Amino acid sequence: MPMTAFDTSDLAARLGATARGRAARVRALTSAEDAGPDAIVVATDADAAARALAHGPAALVVARGVELDDAAGCAVLEVDDPRLALAHLSQLFDRRPAPASGVAPSAVIADDARLGAGVAVGPASVVAAGASVGDDTRIGASCSIGEGVRIGRGCRLFPGVVLYDGVVVGDRVTLHAGTVIGADGFGYAAGPRGAVKIHHLGSVEIGDDVEIGANTAVDRGTLGATRIGARTKIDNHCQIGHNVTIGSDCLIAGMTGIAGSTTLGDGVVLGGYVAVADHLVIGDGARLAGRSGVTKDVPAGETWAGFPAQPYRRWVRGLYLQGRLERIWAVVKGRDADR
Repeated sequence: MPMTAFDTSDLAARLGATARGRAARVRALTSAEDAGPDAIVVATDADAAARALAHGPAALVVARGVELDDAAGCAVLEVDDPRLALAHLSQLFDRRPAPASGVAPSAVIADDARLGAGVAVGPASVVAAGASVGDDTRIGASCSIGEGVRIGRGCRLFPGVVLYDGVVVGDRVTLHAGTVIGADGFGYAAGPRGAVKIHHLGSVEIGDDVEIGANTAVDRGTLGATRIGARTKIDNHCQIGHNVTIGSDCLIAGMTGIAGSTTLGDGVVLGGYVAVADHLVIGDGARLAGRSGVTKDVPAGETWAGFPAQPYRRWVRGLYLQGRLERIWAVVKGRDADR
């Protein structure tokens, strides 16, 4: 595959950057340690910039106002947000090919399934009766697309994705390998001879531009739908329970579990290993620190942490006081001895 090359003037225009120093042509986006004479490096601070310059990159992206000791011979692009610049550059330099359009000979496509223009279906994948796949969507190897599933345009399903019957996926959605969407939720009633299964008759609805990481499970609703809002990003190994509603623009880190019928507002951020109990409401813009255990509603815009989760300042103060318990106990014991 030919290498992609960009002039720094072109990159500056794409990033809204201010360019200074000599012009250069770059062919790779690398870390500071791997930089070379044809590479561009994004430095998040002055120390990272200094490490990068020691390796002689062709171009360096820095935040506006960062002081550079010696950038001679290097094109410098100053931006408002280096991390956002990294996101844009990573898209430009991503050379991983998408599967070519067309249906693999070993794929099984139901007679009444509808495939849009430019669709790819990989080896050993199945598209069941009544399913529809939008234009330019790529389905990897060994995927299972259930009956009546609707997938929008420009989606990417990596190998081993399973969409149970009736799941609805919006446009430009990315589902990584091993993701399972629409399995039954964990719902049972207590009977005289043990647990009796509550059959889940609902579905899952995923909005546009959502990305879901590898081996994550999103359960179908009991009677209605489990919903994930537009532009939400969910990491690997997460569990989204039945009837959960997740708003738009949420970020959910790995190993997080959200129990049934809980609602997350827009712009919620959950750190890794967060556990959220059922039937709760987490308000718009709320943030939960990693390993938090959420047992009650979280107001919009607040940051909580700990188990049970509580407002961040209260949690930090509790840790501080806990660290002083030995000293407090020593003082109390001393007073008792004086009596």
